[in-house]
Amino acid sequence: MPYVYVDLVLVVNLLMNYFLLYLTATLTQARFTSWRLGASSLLGSLYALAVLIAPFSLLEIPVLKILISLGMVVIAFGFVRWQNFLSRLACFYLLSFLTGGAALSILYFTEVSPGSVPWWSLPAAVVVSLSVVYLAWNYLRQYWWQKDHRIKVRLRFGTTWVQVVALVDTGNQLWDPLSNKPVIILENNAVSGILPPEVQAVYRRGKMDLAGIANIRDPEWASRCRIIPFSGLGIKRGLLLGIRPDEVCFFINNRWEEGKSALVGVVNQDLSFRGTYSALVPPDLFIPEY
Repeated sequence: MPYVYVDLVLVVNLLMNYFLLYLTATLTQARFTSWRLGASSLLGSLYALAVLIAPFSLLEIPVLKILISLGMVVIAFGFVRWQNFLSRLACFYLLSFLTGGAALSILYFTEVSPGSVPWWSLPAAVVVSLSVVYLAWNYLRQYWWQKDHRIKVRLRFGTTWVQVVALVDTGNQLWDPLSNKPVIILENNAVSGILPPEVQAVYRRGKMDLAGIANIRDPEWASRCRIIPFSGLGIKRGLLLGIRPDEVCFFINNRWEEGKSALVGVVNQDLSFRGTYSALVPPDLFIPEY
């Protein structure tokens, strides 16, 4: 007959429930106090203990389990609005399933005798759950940030318009020292269809210099192109092909608005490995000055 250690069951479930509730509060930005999280964790621990030692099969019905989880969320965070309550409940369920699945996976891939649960399975499951949540949260945060900071840009070269999706890059402090204009970093694929072959040959060369621009025969494009010095990560003294557009427009507030005068710095590489944007725009171009 297997033995049930009451103190071990209470402590393990209490710590696990507190961890899940604390992580739920962190991810959903819910206000909480330690005593409310402790009371909620205690409720879940007492229920888990009752299921193990009580002879009543009614304690294991799904409806009662759902009611206990609802009570835990209400005790931990209170109830103000349905939207907040449901988001916290969904996050609590997701973390519970993730941690439980991590624990089962660890036990499955280790040599554990049936019916026994080693003491290290709890901290191992916590570490795995935290790692998964951390990676997923960082990915989603980066995705949401880039989504909120992407903007449509239109560039006019003569009578030809080029439209791209750009990322508003607050770290882009590149300015042309001659014209004192900000520089939009643009992938070569976005403008390769409108550039003459001699201009394309300039940015495709391994070494950027004035000799490449001197070979541009078209006077209109020759007047637009220049060399822009820059420095960045791993590059102390770099040169970039700059092209002057006739007009720069941004899609703001559901309409196209003309931006400040700028230069376009063409790079022979992809700026986003997911392909979600093809340009980097400094915010000074479309944020009004006061």
